[in-house]
Amino acid sequence: MRTLVFLDLDDTLFQSHRKCPQEGVLHPVARLRDGSAHSFMTEKQRAFWEWLGADAPLVPTTARDLDALRRVDLPFESWSILVYGGVLLDPSGAPDPEWLERMRGVSENARADLLNLLERAKSHIQAQRLAARVRLVGEFERPFYFVAKYRDGRDADLAQLDAELIQPWLAAQGGAYRVHRNDNNLAVIPQGVGKEHAVRYLIDHLTHNGDEWLTIGIGDSLIDGAFIAACDYGITPRDTQLFAATFGRPLL
Repeated sequence: MRTLVFLDLDDTLFQSHRKCPQEGVLHPVARLRDGSAHSFMTEKQRAFWEWLGADAPLVPTTARDLDALRRVDLPFESWSILVYGGVLLDPSGAPDPEWLERMRGVSENARADLLNLLERAKSHIQAQRLAARVRLVGEFERPFYFVAKYRDGRDADLAQLDAELIQPWLAAQGGAYRVHRNDNNLAVIPQGVGKEHAVRYLIDHLTHNGDEWLTIGIGDSLIDGAFIAACDYGITPRDTQLFAATFGRPLL
């Protein structure tokens, strides 16, 4: 039996410098578009990465698009799940055709809504003078989700954008979208897009010919819980959003 690891990246395997511990050696592993180091591994995270990759293929299972994944200086040689599951790449880097066609339909159905939210968010940010930036994230000329981030440390501005615009917009969509907030990241995602959908599809694809796989899911955010639940075993780092909501709860 072979093992397959589905691995979230940001805040699971590495994190931005402001989230790193003040003591200890840090290893730069992800860059901004200008080439400057942005995200770092601790010694424990590096040891964890080496231990995981010693005996199992590692499948990055991430909200990053392809450009952002390419700026991660780690050797991923198996499948890749990108943009919250909107894209599935095979080990050669080519999109899985069946999955791509399925997600094209989901994206096309959501395109007008996402563009509408983007324009409304831009207008709201300008009118309220909020320190926030918004964009649509996608691949292959298809948008898959909306993301907003605060700037200049003004996290209250992102909360204001959420309360005044995003939550009313979501309520008007009748459950067709979900929102994910974790630190400086607020994403609005169509229900048909999800890491868990891509993980289940890939597991079914790999086991179709009768091979058996032991699957492990690893992530830090509440939204990662769904894809972790699709695996045989789950791991979450200590002191993360998912840890706090599960293992970090006080005993009753």
